[in-house]
Amino acid sequence: MVWTKMASATVVATALLGSLSLPSSLEAQVDTDPAAKNVLTLEVRGVRESVGRMACALFWENKGFPRKHRRALRRTWVEVKGKTVTCVFKRTGLGEYAASVFLDKNGNGKLDTNAIGSPKEPWGVSQDARSKRFGPPLYNDAKFDYQGGAVTIPITLKYD
Repeated sequence: MVWTKMASATVVATALLGSLSLPSSLEAQVDTDPAAKNVLTLEVRGVRESVGRMACALFWENKGFPRKHRRALRRTWVEVKGKTVTCVFKRTGLGEYAASVFLDKNGNGKLDTNAIGSPKEPWGVSQDARSKRFGPPLYNDAKFDYQGGAVTIPITLKYD
């Protein structure tokens, strides 16, 4: 009977030790997962006032670029504090993207425009692509090729 209790204690101790080693095995999986190291950062420069939130979006095709963030592949909001805002997209897939940002000064969750569609709030796109004569920058002018790893894309805000 003493032997049975000792054997049971050994089984319980082994089970506990096995569960303690589980997190380290998960860490090993993360280390071998190449997507875990794919961090794409948008560094938005030229913020004139620390007010509102910055909307950041990654597009993988022309649909909705640059204004319709709800159509973006990935998007995030960041509180504005200082002259530079950083938007981070972790575990980003490889490929071609274009990024778009705008400073939502009034907190309504959208890029406000005037009667002819020009932005009333500060905005910017990757490659600092310029607006066309009567419209927003084109996806093809703003696109970039992301090959993985830690990459920072600079974007300068435009105040129209």
